[in-house]
Amino acid sequence: DSSRVQCFSAQPATIDELKERFVEQQGVNATESPQDFAGFVARQAGLSLEIAEWGLIGRRYKVPRFVTESLHSSPRFQAAVEQLSSESDRSLEEMYQEADGYLKELVADPSTLFVDLRARLDNWILSLAYNKDVVVREEDLEWLRGIIQTKPTMLLFTHKTYIDSVALTATLFDNDFPMLHIFAGYNMGFAGLGTLLRRSGGIFIRRSFQDKPLYKLVLRHYIGYLMEKRFPMTWAFEGTRSRTGKLMPPRFGLLKYVLEAAYYTEARDIHVIPVTVSYDLMRDVEEYATEQTGRKKQAESLKWFVGYLSSLRQPMGRMYLDFGEPVVLEQAPDPDDRMALPKIAFEVAVHANKVTPITLPAIGCMVLLGASPQALTLEELQGEILAHVRWARHRGIRLTSDFTPERLSHVDQLANAMVGMGLLMRYDEGSDTVFGIEQDQQPMASYYRNSIIHHFVNKAIIELALLRAGDAPADEARAAFWQETERLRDYFKFEFFYPEKAQFRQELEEELARVDPEWEARLQEGWQGIHQLLSSMRPLVAHASLWSFVEAYSVVFNLLARLDASESLQEEECINQALKEGKQLYLQRRINSEASIGKILFSNGYKLACNFGLTEGGGPELADQRDNLLREFKELWRRLDRIRSMALSGE
Repeated sequence: DSSRVQCFSAQPATIDELKERFVEQQGVNATESPQDFAGFVARQAGLSLEIAEWGLIGRRYKVPRFVTESLHSSPRFQAAVEQLSSESDRSLEEMYQEADGYLKELVADPSTLFVDLRARLDNWILSLAYNKDVVVREEDLEWLRGIIQTKPTMLLFTHKTYIDSVALTATLFDNDFPMLHIFAGYNMGFAGLGTLLRRSGGIFIRRSFQDKPLYKLVLRHYIGYLMEKRFPMTWAFEGTRSRTGKLMPPRFGLLKYVLEAAYYTEARDIHVIPVTVSYDLMRDVEEYATEQTGRKKQAESLKWFVGYLSSLRQPMGRMYLDFGEPVVLEQAPDPDDRMALPKIAFEVAVHANKVTPITLPAIGCMVLLGASPQALTLEELQGEILAHVRWARHRGIRLTSDFTPERLSHVDQLANAMVGMGLLMRYDEGSDTVFGIEQDQQPMASYYRNSIIHHFVNKAIIELALLRAGDAPADEARAAFWQETERLRDYFKFEFFYPEKAQFRQELEEELARVDPEWEARLQEGWQGIHQLLSSMRPLVAHASLWSFVEAYSVVFNLLARLDASESLQEEECINQALKEGKQLYLQRRINSEASIGKILFSNGYKLACNFGLTEGGGPELADQRDNLLREFKELWRRLDRIRSMALSGE
């Protein structure tokens, strides 16, 4: 059918122009290497045809061609292999043979057919549980398009579930972006899915290859090639899924390799763009909650993948895609600079948190967890949600598009949907219908709450510090307040990403000034002025934000306090004991919630104790230091209880 066929011609080039390009890219004269030049001309012709074709079919089909051939003919790649051959005392032929095996394993082999199939699969997956159209800002897409077309770009997405990348790849495909090269663990390359991903841009990386320098070399030059040709790359930011809802501290493995590749291939003006993927509701949350109690994670396989997709067949609302401010690197840092990589990763994490939007289910869970075990009427729930939303809007915090007057006036629909998901309980046999969180569902609800609490942590720290200042003499209240903010910042440094201390203090001052421009004078008035400040800070959030962390850490510190000063406590042993002790304390109602029982929470509590030098055995003074830390957290617990009482009573 001739109507289904279209002929086109590509941009021509003269032999002299091609010779100039060859010298520029290969560093040798065409007459010195006629066979290499012939291959170069053929590749240039193919690329020219592809560029012309994009005008007909769209840039979504922009894929790399002749990758292996281009690397083989690269003087930089050849020199690196020759150097490694010399250092390892292995023949060059043997090295190239092994390198070809790694290239076959690593290099994605995309085609138009499989890119289309992947797009159809992505859209089908989205339709199982979520509204098909991912919520994204049009202005963000146009801004992103300009960067991807002209700069080496990495898109690092927050990792909450197995389908995080689907929202990103489907959205960019639908908006005619070049195909993303997505990095994944080698465990995801199983039959079926692995083939589809590899043929649509998937790159599967071994978990460990420190003892394989040639593998590392091949990976480095492949990544450098993708950067040079402006093919955008993407992968999950932390390197592991967040089991608590918060953004996890980043792991540096893949980012390290990519930046090393950028350094050795001399890439310039690199843009590292954080991407947050957010959900109304998530299928994985129940699994995460049970994993935190000690259950092992299920291994991935084709059977597992089919079962996972089947489990998505229930309405879960919307998915949201947000792009953060890029971290721009004029050039990649020297790999020997040990401080550079953590600084870059930290900056990406901060920007990711800034654009993580507050969702309606997350704020609903936060409000109800703060009230628990007390249930709230629909009017009370709606009023608290509105108070939190007003506070967030006044501070320019990003909210999802669901926070419209119409949607907020129908909080009952959200509450009933969360009842259907098993998150909430509803009781309507009395004079009022009330909603609350069942005790055994608090770990699930805390996941949604945790996804947004970084927006509230500064406010929570202010509330706790004000109570501490209220217990100090009036002339010492100001000093006590700032001392306490620094101490609390240090206590929760393994949970949240903070700016530098000077900026952190400035942010607290700005928050207090919004509440009361005369806040410093209120501090000097003693408890009466401080109580007035707290009353003006509604909604109070410290109890809803930090209680589970304080309780979990207290379990760990209690284990340490019971040890003899000469005894040490190892992390794995600590976590195992804390899981059992936490369950007992919960049954005795000496801790309020099962959300305070979790491996990651106990691990971070252990890290804090280790940071204070309290986990290794020592002299008699160590016992007092362990006891003092436990007492300080018990005092924090009491202050959180006071704030909760104030929040619920309207004092």
